[in-house]
Amino acid sequence: MTSQVEKVAPRTYVVSLENRKRRGAGCERPAEILKAARELFLEHGVENVTTRQIAARVGISQTALYMYFGAKEQMLDSLAKEAWRGVAKALEAVDPAGADRSRPTAHLRTILAAFMRHWLERPDDFRIVVMRRGLRNTPTPGDDGPSLCNGVLRRLADWAKLAADAGELQFDCSLDTVALTMWAAASGPVALRLAYPELPWPPEDEQIDAILQMIFRGCDRRSEQARQDGPAAPATAKEKTSAVSL
Repeated sequence: MTSQVEKVAPRTYVVSLENRKRRGAGCERPAEILKAARELFLEHGVENVTTRQIAARVGISQTALYMYFGAKEQMLDSLAKEAWRGVAKALEAVDPAGADRSRPTAHLRTILAAFMRHWLERPDDFRIVVMRRGLRNTPTPGDDGPSLCNGVLRRLADWAKLAADAGELQFDCSLDTVALTMWAAASGPVALRLAYPELPWPPEDEQIDAILQMIFRGCDRRSEQARQDGPAAPATAKEKTSAVSL
């Protein structure tokens, strides 16, 4: 029995004149492609999106899309790097060069709070970063995305060291472990709020304060010294307030 091979008509693409860029405006196309890719990734998940679908949303052919991005993973990388640049900018705002180092623990709390608040205010950026598997690997210099990620971890480790050197905090592990653990503790609540929005979550600021209290209470050297010295006199309302805010 002879099998017949079904002939498939070649695919053609019709690019409308309204989607054709004016002369000199081709630099706008990558941003349009990334916008479409971002929308589709968030709507359907990266694994369920094709470059053909992205091209269709932009209104160009798949061949034209390949002039700018060779694969959807490249688009996801670009989106994740842009999300990390947003984190870096947010942390620079609260931790500029030459920041006051006289209260390192309080400053470390400020950095972590800004980190959590940034993700909570931009949940789609957080989803994009989590989608990008490469950023979950150990950050290494040389690539913009992991370098930005590594910059966040380095910032946390540096301030943790300052707090330890000042006798405010005490750690029984390496500073790299401290930084990764703080990062995980700050990122976990964001991921859970996104995954389980139906739970009775507290207001964002209230949860941020609770997470920071849990992170720092376990490594606060001053609290440990106070426990060793025995029970102290009851704190006044003013003392309680300052103890929470460090």
